[in-house]
This record gives sequence, C-alpha cells and structure tokens, in this order.
Amino acid sequence: LWAMHKYFEIYDKELKPLIIETAPQSLEGKHGLNTHTSAVVVRGIDYAIHLGRDPLPVVFACAFHDIARTHDGLDMEHGQNAVPMAMKIMNNFPGKFDTPTRLSILSAIANHTSGQIATDYISACLWDADRTRLSWSHGFQEKYFNTPRGKYAAKHPKAYLEFQHEAFPLFAWSKQY
Repeated sequence: LWAMHKYFEIYDKELKPLIIETAPQSLEGKHGLNTHTSAVVVRGIDYAIHLGRDPLPVVFACAFHDIARTHDGLDMEHGQNAVPMAMKIMNNFPGKFDTPTRLSILSAIANHTSGQIATDYISACLWDADRTRLSWSHGFQEKYFNTPRGKYAAKHPKAYLEFQHEAFPLFAWSKQY
C-alpha cells in the first residue's frame, strides 16, 4: 500500500494542479478529476504493481485520459483531443520519461476509448482501470480487459471496492467512479 500512496501523491500534488490549470475537465461528477480520474489513477497504480511494472507512466496516462472532456456524455474524441494537453503538461517534467515511454503514454490516452488489445502495459493498465467501472455498471466482458488484476476487479466489484476502501479510506468509494 505504501507504493500505491507514493504514486497517488505524485498525481495529487504534481499532476492534478497542472491539469486544473490547463484542462476543461470538471473536478466532480461522472468523469471528474477528483472522482473518476482519481479512481482510475488508483486502479492503474494497482494494476501496474500487480504486473511488476513501473506505475509512474501509468499514473501520467491515467491522470490525462479524460482531460479533454467537457461533459459526461458520449465523447469518442476526448482521448485524441487530450493528447495535446497531455503533451503540454508533460513538458513540465523534462527528462522524466524516455521518448518511447512518452509516446506510449500518449498512445494509451489517444486510444483509451477505442482500443481493445493493448500494445504495452501502460495502455493495458489505463484501459483496464478506466473500464473497470463500466464493467460494474454494464456487465463484465473479458475481451475488453488486458491485465489479470483488471479482470479480477471487473469481475468482483464488491471485493475490489472493499480493497480500494481499505487502501484509500478517505476517498468517496461509496460512489463507483
């Protein structure tokens, strides 16, 4: 849990203020920065740790995935529209990622609404973390998941929500974001 908190703090203290300054994304609601995006970041970190991979690129991808959203309705273009904003914010972190990792983060963001088979662990963790909530409300479909932990969370909402609550007790997990 220590690692999850360490990486979430990077999102909360370093990325979220820059997103608030740059992006139209709301803070609350179905796709809000303090609600849905925070939950996606938590799950993304968890899924990356369970894969034995570096959670930091996943934190960035999860943090940026909905920054272009201007409403909670269907918006298949918000992933692609988020890429320029993500690039602008990532420029505040020179040297944080090598070029292939940076491109993987951007690709994960651009394709998170339409991709099915992830090409790398960053996409796999973001897509699964974002789709977990959808599976809870619309039914689990394994073909949309790429990580073992994501599949578990999507299939077992009660158990996974209990885990999230234990890991981050101050977060409003009573609502499914």
